[in-house]
Amino acid sequence: MSCPFHVEGAAKPPGSSHSARSESTPKPATPALEEIGEGEPIPQPPERWLTGNLGEINPEFSMGSLWRLADVYGPIFTLNLVKRKIVVLSSHALINEVCDEKRFEKKVAGAQEAIRVFVKNGLFTSYNEEEEWGIAHRTLLPAFGPLHVRTMFPKMTDILSQMILRWDRFGPDYRISTHDDFTRLAFDVIGLCAFNYRFNAFYSEELIPFAKQLGDVLIETGKRTSRPEIQNTLAFLSKRQMMENIHSMWKVCDDIVAERKANPRPDIDDTLNVMLNAKDPVTGKGFTDENIRYQMATFLVAGHDTSAGTMMFLFYNLLKHPEALQKCYAEVDAVLGDRELQLEDIPKLKYIDAAMKEALRFCGPIPAFMRQAKETTIIGGKYKITPNESLVFNLKGLHNDPAVWGSDAAEFRPERFLNGGWERLPPNSWKPFGTGVRSCIGRYLAEQEVLITMAMVLQRFVIEMADPDYELKIKSTLTIKPDEFYIKARRRPGKDHLFNFSAGAAPAPAPSSKTANGASANSNLKPFSVFYGGNSGTCKSFAEDLETNAANHGLSVPAKVQSLDDAVENLPKDHPLVIVTSSYEGLPPDNARNFVAWLETRAKDPSNSELLKGVSYAVFGAGNKDWASTYHRIPKLVDELLEKLGAARLVATGFVDVSQDIVGPLEEWKLTLFPALREAVGVTAAVKTEELRVEITQPTAPSKLAGEQLSQGLVLVNKVLAKKGLGPEKRQIDILLPPGVQYRSGDYLAIQPFNPRDSIRRVLSRFGLHPDDLITVSGTTKEHLKSESGGPISVFELIGTRVELANPASQRQVAHLASLSSGLEADKLRVLASDEEYPTSVLAKRFSVLDLLEDFPSCKLSFASYLDMLSPLSPRQYSISSSPLAQKPLPDQGSGWSSEEGVDLEKASLTATLTYDVYNSPLMSHPETKSFNGVSSSYLASLQPGSRLRCFVRKTNAPFRLPSDPATPVVMVAAGTGVAPMRAFLQERAAVAGARGGYHKSGLGPAMLYYGCRDFEEDYLYKEELGQWEKEGVVRVRAAFSRRAGEGGRTGHVDELIWEDREELKGLIKQGAKILVCGSAGRLGRSTAEVCLRIYEDEFPDRGREGAEEWLGKMKEERYVSDVFG
Repeated sequence: MSCPFHVEGAAKPPGSSHSARSESTPKPATPALEEIGEGEPIPQPPERWLTGNLGEINPEFSMGSLWRLADVYGPIFTLNLVKRKIVVLSSHALINEVCDEKRFEKKVAGAQEAIRVFVKNGLFTSYNEEEEWGIAHRTLLPAFGPLHVRTMFPKMTDILSQMILRWDRFGPDYRISTHDDFTRLAFDVIGLCAFNYRFNAFYSEELIPFAKQLGDVLIETGKRTSRPEIQNTLAFLSKRQMMENIHSMWKVCDDIVAERKANPRPDIDDTLNVMLNAKDPVTGKGFTDENIRYQMATFLVAGHDTSAGTMMFLFYNLLKHPEALQKCYAEVDAVLGDRELQLEDIPKLKYIDAAMKEALRFCGPIPAFMRQAKETTIIGGKYKITPNESLVFNLKGLHNDPAVWGSDAAEFRPERFLNGGWERLPPNSWKPFGTGVRSCIGRYLAEQEVLITMAMVLQRFVIEMADPDYELKIKSTLTIKPDEFYIKARRRPGKDHLFNFSAGAAPAPAPSSKTANGASANSNLKPFSVFYGGNSGTCKSFAEDLETNAANHGLSVPAKVQSLDDAVENLPKDHPLVIVTSSYEGLPPDNARNFVAWLETRAKDPSNSELLKGVSYAVFGAGNKDWASTYHRIPKLVDELLEKLGAARLVATGFVDVSQDIVGPLEEWKLTLFPALREAVGVTAAVKTEELRVEITQPTAPSKLAGEQLSQGLVLVNKVLAKKGLGPEKRQIDILLPPGVQYRSGDYLAIQPFNPRDSIRRVLSRFGLHPDDLITVSGTTKEHLKSESGGPISVFELIGTRVELANPASQRQVAHLASLSSGLEADKLRVLASDEEYPTSVLAKRFSVLDLLEDFPSCKLSFASYLDMLSPLSPRQYSISSSPLAQKPLPDQGSGWSSEEGVDLEKASLTATLTYDVYNSPLMSHPETKSFNGVSSSYLASLQPGSRLRCFVRKTNAPFRLPSDPATPVVMVAAGTGVAPMRAFLQERAAVAGARGGYHKSGLGPAMLYYGCRDFEEDYLYKEELGQWEKEGVVRVRAAFSRRAGEGGRTGHVDELIWEDREELKGLIKQGAKILVCGSAGRLGRSTAEVCLRIYEDEFPDRGREGAEEWLGKMKEERYVSDVFG
């Protein structure tokens, strides 16, 4: 028997032998119209009276609406937009068929037809029957061919050098608007290469008038496409402004033509000369002056928007995938070194070319184009299409079709285009430039421009996001592009301001506030650098603690604490550095991904063994032992790679388990670190003691809470799902997210909590404070203790929202409390601080500093010292238990938007549901007298409908998603509130099945849910929902009850049910099933992995446990994904 667990049985990347890609598979014959009659109805959302399906379309971003509907209705659906009917195609099979030039042709409609008000019968917007298109196409095609585009190389590098000089002049802290600068670049490249005209866009701080006017016109024409005709008629003022802009741009084109006619330049081989002088070889006709104007406008409209958008998407995706970015850097260094880019180098940039192709596949500036049938026909073997229907190619659907791109279609992976992958793609599977004779004429120009830009920028600069937390927001006009996407450009080491430019050409750049090198601001203190990587704030707090304590040891951190990504090609060799980092699901934190990728890429080349020679470093790692397989993975990896690249370890790497003593290990490590740092930099002065200082004043008036903020979520529902009894209370909270915030099933919602009121009361009582007292904090660099303005902050805000109150006291903290106490209390504290007693009497019982202060009142700890002991209050993240596909966006309060007007995702809000346990139990340190209240869960439970809370969506780093191919089987395993993400996945499947006429017509693969509960009546969460979905065929539910089962049932656990169903599961795994697990790491996570190993051993007894573990390890790379918690 062949192995049913073979990981490669899932969909494969391009070039594999996957049957869905085989070009030898014969296409089914298209049935005759008389055989099929009216054909099968095309799926369609319900229509409304008068408006049809217009309500489904967001006029600000219509393509986003089509993406959402495609997720629900599948590879083909139709919409009645009142004035026209469209059919949206989202699969390779359908789009490949409609690319047939014999049966279908381009259709100019929608946004393309609207922009004809400006470009008329230019190449892009000509109707098929217009003679001008044929004349322009035949005449201009050679001028944009690959050989002629090569002659444009000097002009392209000329313009690009202006952008590079601009970036260098403004310096590494300048926020570069990718929209503005790539728009400048594209305009100037088109102007110089096509018309020998310089817009000089980089010589102005503002965008040139032509670019501004064009942007306004594109926005207005886009709105006019989506608005009812009566509304367009009434919008006469905006139409008048649009026409004024158009006439102004026409005049620029006409002036360029007039100047060339007045001063002919036969020596220039540009597009303008071709249009002025060439004749069509078929008709013998040339271009009229009016049509030249429209062709010039077309080049500027289509060329600048697509080129700029491509570069924006490419830089965004590379910055989000630093391992790919580092491969681009490595290729530039290997091909160019320190010499200037030459034309002959462009074909050698194979990885960058693949990255460009992948960016256009992943999400390019052209999201769709339209075709029409030449006569009534059949597509897909069953759908009747008439010539008056617009066939919309949804390129996101095409470019993510797992039948072509494999199970990793949703991942950005340039490698899929290398090693023959590009050549083996099936026909019509990659279409960012359109199709057939009407495809983009400027493709070669755009590709060369992008490759040159990447090579010259990466040779000179380290690129980083200006906002490391930026998530893609789409701006839609005639094309789509990232909105508000800013980057920073820091000159690479060894590339001075004259690098690859003639002397005097480049001014010296502005200085950086972020440099790892440089002298200390205080000449008596010796410098070292501190870099951190972390998502929750813990590692940053550790790093700030090192900075705060540095001066006491004769040291300073002149560049302040920086993220690890700031250390890329920026590690100092003239002083030591300290790195504090964590892992996030086994991957680098968001602000350390580029740094780790840089180290990994460089370490693969043996010639880099001394790249970091002279660097002296120390690493401290934070982690949680409940994630055993990835525990401290990134700190260990960073330490290993630094050493491999020639850096010298200053002290042994330190580690902390944040689920235990969160502070003590750092304090112990500092006892080794600071003496080593002092010795390394030659500090001989005595160590000083300086404490954080707090000044308390009385307020002049009671503080008032800040008004509502748009960034806050709104509580809609907060209800009990299961009462406290057999386990903690379980609740559901529905939160209306801030406008425009998007999420996917499998994502988290991070909540910024508020400490329990009782804990705050205890602190105030212990230190004799009033909630209104104002505090000014100084003598520390810990940002979480300071107000945004630098002034005083109320005690209530500081204690309630800034610090963790319940973390266990560290061993050194207990010893310090003993030194501040007297009599028997001091003796007892010294015993608790001993190696024998601390683990069992303090750590295991989770005694906090506050608990100890209350138990030992003689302790004279100051409030300032208490604050200095506390960690920052970190956001808590919860798996979202709802799917955005199962609901319609709602208007945010005060937005002025009505849901009857359409789905405006810029103003509307999605609802996210959380399913959570409320932790409330006797305090382990004082079980008889005190209670422990979970910081975040008790905060959430206290919120009433109408309350606001601070929250943000955090994308999952792991592939904890439904399979990209909906036909792939899914096995879900959950216990308790671990059902949360499974409910989201099942909501999504139910929405898809409902929209496509039921499960059996939906194309969904089988799904199983193994769900562990205690009692079939008390805590079987979502029993009715799950039962209904099971009736609909969306899922098969297998529930295990550990305490009390239903009538005729028996108690048991999830792993026992999985074992019972092992034969069925073997079949699903053989079909490529994806396994998703959510629950306790110590119980469900471990038992599920164990039963999977047993099933493998049952099937292959000769391979033993070692073979089973190897198989499960491979499965965990993509097909066995856990989201477990402690």
